[in-house]
Amino acid sequence: MSEKDVKKNGVPQNRDKEFLADPWARTRTRNGLAADEVISALQKSIRKGKERAACEFAYEMYISSPQMEEKLWRRLQAISVEDIGMGNPQAPILINSLNQMRQNFSYNEPDRAMMFVHAIRYLCESTKDRSSDLLKNIIIKNFALGYVPEIPDYALDKHTTRGKKMGRGSMHFLEVDSKVTPQLKVDNDYWDEYHKIRENWDDSKVIPNAFKFNPYQI
Repeated sequence: MSEKDVKKNGVPQNRDKEFLADPWARTRTRNGLAADEVISALQKSIRKGKERAACEFAYEMYISSPQMEEKLWRRLQAISVEDIGMGNPQAPILINSLNQMRQNFSYNEPDRAMMFVHAIRYLCESTKDRSSDLLKNIIIKNFALGYVPEIPDYALDKHTTRGKKMGRGSMHFLEVDSKVTPQLKVDNDYWDEYHKIRENWDDSKVIPNAFKFNPYQI
């Protein structure tokens, strides 16, 4: 332990200024643990599927303060995307739902704590994928090095000034820029029906009291 460290209740207290920008590095939990380490242990335990350990670290956060409980739920929401990701795309929905449900119970009601236990069990058992976080970091680092994306031709349609100047109207949008990949196999003919409407469209036949939508996106 360096000279900058002191002990409080037998627990090393790091006072290095370079680490104190993180408020959780300056915080201790109810039982004297370093808050930043407890938060890290929570997430790493979930990553490794260690359900019991994750719930214990979550409980330490919960009983420390309402503020740390809020941090707990922000972390669980982030984990549902960062570590679970495409392994279980429904995870963020359930975690957000449980976060809302726990607010129906007071801080000292055991049912409130049950919500994070259930959330953690679900996350631990979920198939995991970190590719969204990896892609995020790739983009951040590339932009930091000066990368700027170029506007592709397929973005220039009736919704953009350049697209309009190029004469790209509703038919171009329908036949080219509204195409999706991958396309779900459907059992309707709506595309053909709408295509026929656009082919025979005549503005002069629009009734005077027809509802009008904004021609631009808000």
